[in-house]
Amino acid sequence: MKQLRGYNQNRENQIPDAVKDNPQFSNAMQKYGNLSEDALIGQLLEQIRAAQEQGTYNPAQMKQYVGMLSPYLSGAQREKLQNLVRVIERENG
Repeated sequence: MKQLRGYNQNRENQIPDAVKDNPQFSNAMQKYGNLSEDALIGQLLEQIRAAQEQGTYNPAQMKQYVGMLSPYLSGAQREKLQNLVRVIERENG
């Protein structure tokens, strides 16, 4: 099971300063940086379901976030994320 631990060290030079300086990015790395991919996906689904229940889920915002993350993911991670987005869209469509 892959971990995101060490993500900052491995990708530090590839992340634009505008992203690194964003408090949401820093908070997310602190909160989720040590989770396995499966645990991270579980957290994402849990947050999406909670937002749906609260009426605050925004598919366009999710796509924007995915687009922002994609350049920093491996091909396999990007594919998993895109598959997850398709599943979420089907459930909401």
